[in-house]
Amino acid sequence: NVFLYSKGNFESGADLYLTADDWKTETKLTDINPQKNDYNWGTAELVTWTSLDGRLLEGVVYKPENFDPSKKYPVIVNFYERNAETLYSYRMPEAHRSTIDYHFYTSNGYIVFNPDIRYKDGYPGESCFNSVMPGIASLIEKGYVNEKAIAAQGHSWGGYQVAYLATRTNLFAA
Repeated sequence: NVFLYSKGNFESGADLYLTADDWKTETKLTDINPQKNDYNWGTAELVTWTSLDGRLLEGVVYKPENFDPSKKYPVIVNFYERNAETLYSYRMPEAHRSTIDYHFYTSNGYIVFNPDIRYKDGYPGESCFNSVMPGIASLIEKGYVNEKAIAAQGHSWGGYQVAYLATRTNLFAA
């Protein structure tokens, strides 16, 4: 009755564990990412809000480990369709061709917001606006967002939507 298994989430990679006493204790066998100690890794939190067209939406907010709710943080809004299911996904720190390195930004005092977008056929830009803008507003209401330091980032389809948002609002500094 020995079990070898892996478990992981945003804060720790899928390390191997062993238990031999009916799950009373576990022994960690691997350390898949020791370099993570070089980063202010951050935390992932699921948030919800209502879109402008009345849909309940979800997204993930990544905050620095040393997050202080009394401070104002710059925010990068990074999106591509729906990503709430990535709440527990482990992200390796890496330079990437089409998205940002979440840990680089949380290590440097940024919040990263990854909102889901629900699309209405034929209206991709409007669907993005209806989904993303109230999500950002819900974060601003929490009091920890620097409203003058909000950026939007998207690639491919998300890049089109960032360009659309830039024509509809002056909220974004970059």
